[in-house]
Amino acid sequence: MAFDDNRNRLYAQAIEAAVTPESVVLDLGAGIGVLGLIAAAAGAKRVYLVEPEPIVNVAMEIARANNLADKIVILQGKIEDVELPEKVDIIISVFTGNLLFSEDLLPSLFYARDHHLKPGGNLIPDQAELLLSPISAPEVHHKYIGRWSEPNLGQDYSPGRRFAANEIIWLDRKNLSFERLSPASTATSVDLTTATHGHCDGNALVTIDNTGLCHGLLCSIKIKLGEQWLDTDPHSADVHWSPVMLPFDPPLVLRESEQLNMTLTRPCYGDWTWAARTDSHCDRHSTFLARIDGHRYLRRMIPNHRPGLNLRGGHTLLTLKLIAEGQSNGEIIAALTTSATPLDEDRARQLVQSLVLKFGKE
Repeated sequence: MAFDDNRNRLYAQAIEAAVTPESVVLDLGAGIGVLGLIAAAAGAKRVYLVEPEPIVNVAMEIARANNLADKIVILQGKIEDVELPEKVDIIISVFTGNLLFSEDLLPSLFYARDHHLKPGGNLIPDQAELLLSPISAPEVHHKYIGRWSEPNLGQDYSPGRRFAANEIIWLDRKNLSFERLSPASTATSVDLTTATHGHCDGNALVTIDNTGLCHGLLCSIKIKLGEQWLDTDPHSADVHWSPVMLPFDPPLVLRESEQLNMTLTRPCYGDWTWAARTDSHCDRHSTFLARIDGHRYLRRMIPNHRPGLNLRGGHTLLTLKLIAEGQSNGEIIAALTTSATPLDEDRARQLVQSLVLKFGKE
């Protein structure tokens, strides 16, 4: 991402057009601070880099190397957990992912917007679209799905095909062969300045241009950066985002001039479901059907389920309780190795270290 020249160039043009000497900027999910540093170099008064991972601290070294350190403030943590000392004029983010909603980052962007953006402030990007197009891609379909029906070293792996057919396929744009059966069409648009949730509810109706087998739906996104749009379609300029295909199995037979209704839905933090319907047939797939334990998963998630704690849950609860009481790592490890359901010392140490790093104070 740091060296995605096309993406970063378009971001830079939008940032430079928006920044003034009085601008206070928030780079949300900053990583190593590429976009925030662009804002600082463009003349921003102050730039907050918010990022949960420690890699953000490298940004200060980069800022010093570019004589920008006096403008940079690093806040390591999620935006919901950090405190910004002031409102900002601009929020820069890359929270749209390959499928716009796929990384469940939009709610954090909306939180930042509602809590930290000045009235009349700018978002970069401020608009986003998710596009779908039916494609014929026999090589891709065979590589990820069809080969499950072919014996391998004398073994029959065909029972796995139904799970593979409900997985999202992340493609290599450099080695992607496909034919569109209709142009890409916008399934859903998101106004990032006013949206309030991260649910996907997409629908697009297209007329088929070319008779052929539809092996799936090609997905791409567009995000508006200032006056320009960045497009992740495989035929657009190269970006780090991967093309995405939502497969159908068996492939759909589509005929020239017939209409195809495509839908793509996903509740926030949930499973993707996609479907294609013509006057004569309909096919529907879901990542939920790629789960081996889907029914158990649902039973455990319903509101009236009383889950209790499994063995690891009990050890985790005890560890967190002792952390809250102020006991040392060594004391907690000793308690775990002598509890009613004791852990050996190595496993106890691993559990304590992981929970201290995640939930413990400095």
